[in-house]
Amino acid sequence: MKKLVLVLCLLVSLPVLSKKYNLFGFTGANEKIKTKVRLIKESLTKSGFKVNWFIISEKRSKLYNSILPNSAKKSYHLHGDAIDVFVIDIDGDGIFTQKDLDIVKYHNNLVERRNPSLKGAFGTYTTKSELTKRMIHFDTRGYHLIYNN
Repeated sequence: MKKLVLVLCLLVSLPVLSKKYNLFGFTGANEKIKTKVRLIKESLTKSGFKVNWFIISEKRSKLYNSILPNSAKKSYHLHGDAIDVFVIDIDGDGIFTQKDLDIVKYHNNLVERRNPSLKGAFGTYTTKSELTKRMIHFDTRGYHLIYNN
């Protein structure tokens, strides 16, 4: 019975603690990176694309970052300077392909050229699993960087 009560208390308090302390990195990005992502979305929309993605990571706690596979020890997420998204479809053909990533990459570069203060990394994970190949990392580290893991 004590274990059941403990589990129930944990299940009830976890969402509250997660929100208060941002345990899982779903919120907390700073305004600079939020602006960059918003401008990329606007650029895509103005060009006739559908922004069919969702945010999977913003500011992370050190604990959460340390348990994620392949996360950098000095991740820009630790300070709220990065956002990761999971892409469903961008070009509107109903399927995810490399073309979707290329379109977002182009619009990322466009936004950075127009807004030099938003320069940062554009990272993809196409060499990893089926799940991670749909992920894009944006940050505002101050210099332009493209990487593919």
